[in-house]
Amino acid sequence: MNHPDNLMLYVANPEASATFYAELFGIQPVEQSPTFALFILQSGLKLALWSKHTVQPAPANSGGGCEFSMG
Repeated sequence: MNHPDNLMLYVANPEASATFYAELFGIQPVEQSPTFALFILQSGLKLALWSKHTVQPAPANSGGGCEFSMG
């Protein structure tokens, strides 16, 4: 059975969210820009934080959202 290896969260402020997750997990993002941040957790799970204002295609919901992808 495949397990998700990517988790993408659409956030209002990727830089602030990256600071939060860096402190929570004790690691720094492997990639970061004003609209995106990527963490690779010890388990191999990739946690991406993407600006909900710039994500393409734009999310269809307005109450938050996330994306799971399986490899």
